[in-house]
Amino acid sequence: MKYTRFAVAVLFFSTVFTSCQKELDFGTDGISAGKLLKDLSDNCLPVTVNGLYKVDSVLTNDNFVDVQADVSVKGSFDIISDTVNGYSFSRSGSVVKGVNTIRLYASGKPLALGINSFTVKYGTTACTFSITVTANPAVYTLGGSPGTCTGAVLAGTYNTGVVLTAANTVTVNVNVTSTGAYSISTTTVNGFAFSATGIFTATGAQTVVLTATGTPGAAGSYNFPASGGGNSCSFPVNCSTIPTTNLDYIPQTSFSNWSSRQVGGTASDTTYVQVSSNNIVKNGITYRIFEVKDMGNPTDSVFNRKNGGLYYQLYEGDFGIFDNPFNVDGLILDSSLATNATWTITLGTNTVGGFPVNVKINCQILARNASATIAGNSYTNIIKVKYSYIGNLGLGDIVYAEEERWYARGFGLVYDKINDVPVTTTTELETTRIQIF
Repeated sequence: MKYTRFAVAVLFFSTVFTSCQKELDFGTDGISAGKLLKDLSDNCLPVTVNGLYKVDSVLTNDNFVDVQADVSVKGSFDIISDTVNGYSFSRSGSVVKGVNTIRLYASGKPLALGINSFTVKYGTTACTFSITVTANPAVYTLGGSPGTCTGAVLAGTYNTGVVLTAANTVTVNVNVTSTGAYSISTTTVNGFAFSATGIFTATGAQTVVLTATGTPGAAGSYNFPASGGGNSCSFPVNCSTIPTTNLDYIPQTSFSNWSSRQVGGTASDTTYVQVSSNNIVKNGITYRIFEVKDMGNPTDSVFNRKNGGLYYQLYEGDFGIFDNPFNVDGLILDSSLATNATWTITLGTNTVGGFPVNVKINCQILARNASATIAGNSYTNIIKVKYSYIGNLGLGDIVYAEEERWYARGFGLVYDKINDVPVTTTTELETTRIQIF
């Protein structure tokens, strides 16, 4: 009976030791090798986040993140995340071959509210995870609650159809009785709203700046109710119509005209363009005629058309390079697209000196709602577009030239820059005078 008990005990401890061997094997053979487990978006997979993360609270060992690594060579490791918002994660130790759970402990203290994204690296791999930082809610009262917000100061212009920016704000008064997190926002009225979040670090009377987002829909005066801290007040905003009769990015009204000049050039470098009162039909499509004039006499013409916020140009002719003329209706601007949006104008197959070539123009929105001063004239609501002129002789696409055009709403093309690739020459044209009807 005693031998049997001993044998069972030996078998039991042997089994326990074998099952725990992976955890107790602290492999001291050198630096380990392996990879972090992650998904296709480089998110650590799986990941476990533990603890509360509050603003201005020192983190402890209760704040940790578990990630998993597939270890191919056992040994030591040293993992340190990047530091974000005043805190980071790290761990040193040893792992064995196979899948290991590595616990990274936090250090430091969060400085501000929000969602923080961290990156950790192991071997040649990296993955990311996110932490949400919170705070105890502040106790505060909006000035003027529950009536009109006292001392509210509005900043920026509010024009119908114009997207609001960070310059559109309202400053409101608050009285803080207990520090902590705050969130103040309005309802959406006439297509836009105001909001702000943050931390009150002191008590007493102070101000908060709320930033607007959205686009005013119609002209008029509108009342915005703001809520926060369990109370509310309201303030008025006046929306106006843009003082211009033409809102096109490429105006096409009869007799509209403008002059442009080469940057660094002289008066003799000036080009005068006027929109003709006559139309022209090409390939069954009606175009507006943009006449290029010298001393009042037309010397060249460009054919343009628009369909809502879409603007087209007829690419017609051989451009002095190709053996055969092109005849393509190309979209040169879609005013509804966001920054970085792209599209392609396919001009098609042609020949140069008998050699076949496929030609296209890649287009990209570089910026929206930009402002600029050109030849002493100030413009807003500018859309910047880049055009890359590409040829393919059968050996892949090659960019031969690039062009950047700036279209100002209600005024048209105000700046144009063209250069070859690689750059040896650059030509810049700026619009010096505009008259739009």
